Amino acid sequence: MAISWQRVADEQGVTFLGGFPEPKEMPKFAKLPEITLAGRSNVGKSSALNLLSGRRKKIATVSKTPGRTRLINLFQVGKVCTITDLPGYGYAKVSKDMQDQWKKSIERYLGQRESLRLVVLFVDAQRDPQEADAQLLDFLTFNGLPAVVVATKVDKLRKNDVEERLRLLQDRLDLPRDQPIALSCTSGLGRRELWQYMQNTCSQPGV
Repeated sequence: MAISWQRVADEQGVTFLGGFPEPKEMPKFAKLPEITLAGRSNVGKSSALNLLSGRRKKIATVSKTPGRTRLINLFQVGKVCTITDLPGYGYAKVSKDMQDQWKKSIERYLGQRESLRLVVLFVDAQRDPQEADAQLLDFLTFNGLPAVVVATKVDKLRKNDVEERLRLLQDRLDLPRDQPIALSCTSGLGRRELWQYMQNTCSQPGV
């Protein structure tokens, strides 16, 4: 019976290995599948990473200033997988040159990282689908990279509005029936489902 990745995170936590401006500078883990977290600035990636870690000690700084993550941050979950946190995109107060630099770095990472098995795209459940999110999904599809869309901040919606917002995201982003996964970093809703999806996808032959 395969060991639960969520249980490994609960028992061993998620270890920060470093931040890297370019994928070529990152250490390689040939035997470990890698999952990357992507999304617009202020979508809640850092909070989601802390939720996934399952530990009281935060491993990612939750900033009130969008666009703070400027490096590709690398984490390891025991001996089961690695996780990267990509710079958030779409933050208007960052210069265009900086945005272009981030975009090129992200595209190089997505195209060159041999151990990458899954991209987790976070979208804000409170906002309408964004063009940049659709473009990233198109890029991933074109390059044959598996992706799962996760809707964050569902706890900030009225209970009666959650399903409507999830259906809107599903329709506008042309997602499969099991997406987006609803996630609340306050209540923990969706944590088990996301861990299970990541493990199942990375465990498939040929992925």
